[in-house]
Amino acid sequence: MSQSPSNTNYSSSGGAGGTSRLVEGSRLTGDLHIPGLVELLGHVDGNVSADSILIEERGTVTGGLNAASVTIRGKFDGRIEAVAVKLQSTAAVSGEIIYGTLSIESGAMIDAVCKVRAGA
Repeated sequence: MSQSPSNTNYSSSGGAGGTSRLVEGSRLTGDLHIPGLVELLGHVDGNVSADSILIEERGTVTGGLNAASVTIRGKFDGRIEAVAVKLQSTAAVSGEIIYGTLSIESGAMIDAVCKVRAGA
């Protein structure tokens, strides 16, 4: 994992964590708890908790995501729990999505149970 600045428009709700990146070609097994934004370009088997999570087109995650904001461009299989979930046109998602707001672009592949968060 490396810390590096990002030119994307994804902001963390915590503000103090900066951006962490799992680079393409990396594999991680286990749970991640990261302040700020985490960009996933590699593969994660486990649970990821952060202020904001971005799975890039070549990124894959099998497990769970918990964040204020989740954006998926790559592949995900498992459980997402977030205030705001955005599935972009290149996303392939299966499992369960628990959300406050859900945005799905045309072309996204989804095989998931979607539920609105209590109190959303």
